[in-house]
Amino acid sequence: MEKEGTGSAIIKSIVLGILAIIVVLGLFLLFTRNKKTPVEDNYQITVVDEITTVNLDKNYPADPRKVVDLYAKTMQVLYRENYSNDQQDKMIAVLKGIMDDEFLSVNPNMEQSVKKEVRDRKEGGYSISAYVVQGKDPEEVKVGEDKMCSVDCLFSLRHGTNGTVANYYQFILRKDSEGKWKILGWTIKEDE
Repeated sequence: MEKEGTGSAIIKSIVLGILAIIVVLGLFLLFTRNKKTPVEDNYQITVVDEITTVNLDKNYPADPRKVVDLYAKTMQVLYRENYSNDQQDKMIAVLKGIMDDEFLSVNPNMEQSVKKEVRDRKEGGYSISAYVVQGKDPEEVKVGEDKMCSVDCLFSLRHGTNGTVANYYQFILRKDSEGKWKILGWTIKEDE
């Protein structure tokens, strides 16, 4: 009889040990699950982060209007927000990524030009308060072997407390060999 009592005591000890391990693991998971570090709780993604983290290789804008929207949003952020030199370089790299190769070859100092324009505008108290990209799909035309289109965008340029001036820009885009719409250039449209 003692063997049965010793055997059942060993089995009871093993079962209780397993139950204790399950309870401890369950409590551990309960207290550590979904725990975020204080940095994660407090960090808010800024509009600067939205632009600097754009990956054009993976998420290139799907249509010409979205390309112009990305350009306008990037310029708005460059004019209005505070950012580091590294963040500015990343935003300008996004702008370069949506420009046509021909545009970039004609404007080899684009980065310096954008930096100077932004610096001068910020020092002058200018900002892009709003922009609106045309709502309708642009008409594609074939020019030689190239597919091209134009997209209108209204920029509202604020000068300190002196009010806002609206400028209509017409962006010319060309589809590259990979099927991506790239900005070839733009012009200020006369009032219609």
